[in-house]
Amino acid sequence: MGQGPPPDPELRKELESQPIEVLLEELAVCDPSTYAVIDRRNKRRVVRAVEVIRLTGRPFSELKSPWNDGTLGEWSQRFFILNREPDDLRRRIYDRVDKMFEAGLVEETRRLLESGLASNPTAMQAIGYRQVVEYLRGERSLAETVEVVKKRTWEYARRQLSWFRHQLCGRWILIGQDEPLEMVAEKILEVVRKGVD
Repeated sequence: MGQGPPPDPELRKELESQPIEVLLEELAVCDPSTYAVIDRRNKRRVVRAVEVIRLTGRPFSELKSPWNDGTLGEWSQRFFILNREPDDLRRRIYDRVDKMFEAGLVEETRRLLESGLASNPTAMQAIGYRQVVEYLRGERSLAETVEVVKKRTWEYARRQLSWFRHQLCGRWILIGQDEPLEMVAEKILEVVRKGVD
């Protein structure tokens, strides 16, 4: 079947801890060809197929053919998922929330309420607005509101990352804490070049 990347012990441990049904859902989305033929009761094989997808950003079924065909075509439908270490991401989220409040989120929400925000159920569910509305109604202090918005935003970011892990066949790019965007772009270009050399 060809040679895949070497096993990643940490990733494999994470995958092995998940129910096989979750792994099969990811495989069905990311690599329908393998999903159609794999023994769905053989967790070891399912784990390996998902592991290859996560490590390479490519379907496991591509191992049956040459890895590189000299074209850019396949990259036109690839996702690059930019990620940060959890502590760095959390710090950035918290800083962003502080800046939103400093920039006048409370006053903005008050004006929106006066113009009919409360009648828009979608807007009322948005992180930030909802908590500020609760603050304006006297349900909590401003300091508590800021902390709740930070917590909800962090939880939302974690759910997004989980969704990306399980739904998209993307190539993960880890961004360093103080890494310039130019370096991130270079990482992506390097992955693309390796895929077509």
